[in-house]
Amino acid sequence: MTVGEDVLIVGAGPTGLVLAIELARRGVVPRVVDAGAADHRESRAVSIVARTLEVLDDLGLAEDALERGIPLHALNFYQGTSTLAEMDVTAVDSPFPFDLCIPQWQTVSLLRERVERLGVSIEWGTRLLDHRAGEDGVTVELQHADGRRERCATTWLIGADGAHSTVRETAGIGRQRADLQRAFILGDVAADWPLTRDRFHVYFARSGLVAVFPMAGGYWRILAGTPGTAGTAASATPGLDDFSTLVADRTPLDSRLRDLQWSSSFVARESLAERLRDGRVLLAGDAAHNHSPVGGQGMNTGMQDAYNLGWKLALVVTGEAAETLLDSYDAERRPVAKAVVDATSTTTRIVTSGTLVARRARRHALRLLGRLNPVQQRLSSAFGEHLVHYHDSPLVFQRWTESPAKAWNDLAVAGPRPGDVMRDVHLEEREGPVALRHLLRGPGHHLLLFAADTTDPAALEAWRSAACAAMAGHGEAHLITRGHLPHGLTGGVAADPRSQAHNRYGVRRPSLYLIRPDKYVGYRGDSADLAAVHDYFRALAAPHAEKMAR
Repeated sequence: MTVGEDVLIVGAGPTGLVLAIELARRGVVPRVVDAGAADHRESRAVSIVARTLEVLDDLGLAEDALERGIPLHALNFYQGTSTLAEMDVTAVDSPFPFDLCIPQWQTVSLLRERVERLGVSIEWGTRLLDHRAGEDGVTVELQHADGRRERCATTWLIGADGAHSTVRETAGIGRQRADLQRAFILGDVAADWPLTRDRFHVYFARSGLVAVFPMAGGYWRILAGTPGTAGTAASATPGLDDFSTLVADRTPLDSRLRDLQWSSSFVARESLAERLRDGRVLLAGDAAHNHSPVGGQGMNTGMQDAYNLGWKLALVVTGEAAETLLDSYDAERRPVAKAVVDATSTTTRIVTSGTLVARRARRHALRLLGRLNPVQQRLSSAFGEHLVHYHDSPLVFQRWTESPAKAWNDLAVAGPRPGDVMRDVHLEEREGPVALRHLLRGPGHHLLLFAADTTDPAALEAWRSAACAAMAGHGEAHLITRGHLPHGLTGGVAADPRSQAHNRYGVRRPSLYLIRPDKYVGYRGDSADLAAVHDYFRALAAPHAEKMAR
């Protein structure tokens, strides 16, 4: 295969790099270009949420990220010297129940190391000038750092080139836009503050907010609203005095700051592309959706765009799926992007409003929410992006009937629905304990066969063999038995000695769960009938597959 012949990715930020990794580890080596420099260290994004850490774990990068970042367990809100609320962010159902504070350039560095090991080279200082898409491919005009122009062809063009995306503009894809009329400055400084370094700290004042986040090396990231709007925002490179003044005015913290590492100013704007696919052109990350930094969802949403798109595009490029599979990318990710844009818009307006009524309402709401555990649990899941689902996707379905609970089953647990993210649990293999998420590493689909009360080795072996045949060329099958591992079965078998996996997946009789490569449930059925699994893969390959019957 010629590198870049099938896929050209414009943009080597977190979104473009995750997509490049997802393609390359499936044998599709993309060409990646970026208009910036290789040593660019702008770092607006400051955290990786729980769901994105799970993505990095699947890519084998979570441990390295944890070594470079600081786990955050709470979000504290203050007014003056009073604590309004302490929001727990650890109640998310994830193997990584926290936010990881890590500068964006460190995240990019991890992803670059991985993508280069997979044989992908990034062409820095190379910008897209124009493109023309046809039915069979895309003709692209590039300009290199030395001014040389190149005309080339690719089958698929991916715009991961940020909020001012040239790919989006040259494709003629419109977008809904709004200016939130909120200006901010941010930067990394050193300061001697008596603050706990395992949480975010947000200070409200009449003149605006100041949020501080712990950074590696003892530094603090400061995000502060400024009085300016689109026409009167702070200078492009705010200095130490700008931050010191706002810290002194809005917080009880020592305003004697030092050692400014990096700074920027910007006006919060939001936009949402009218569509994420236009024929052979697809958008991801900020090129598709852009919003306020409040909530820290931007980089994470873009990386998850790429995680959703990567396996689908690879199947299409290798001829294992029809091009219509890519329609599901827009169907699944654009509603997620819209929800993020709407939520961050509302949150930004609430937390930055300076009216007396707004300040009183915000203070009362935070004090109330800080005492309600169910609310904190839901906020924690939302903050960790674990509420993202694809229930209405054309790619998910089920044949599932609720039945009476077994003695070993918790009736209150219904199990993940089709379109929900998988749930991790610990199992036992002959070699020792293993996390389910680690069994599901790898680029293909995974079929989970829950044995429930079936213990006959011959029946289990027949079922497992049939499942392996159904998954041939698509991924792996995993048999999960209750109790201890049965004798005579080797390979692809794990035990659930305390029925925790059966409970977590709502299993009451022999059942199937088909987990997609992006670790969302594609299908579940409460029988050993594999016909639906065959139907699922036939639908992926069909040129004009209709939505699967639920």
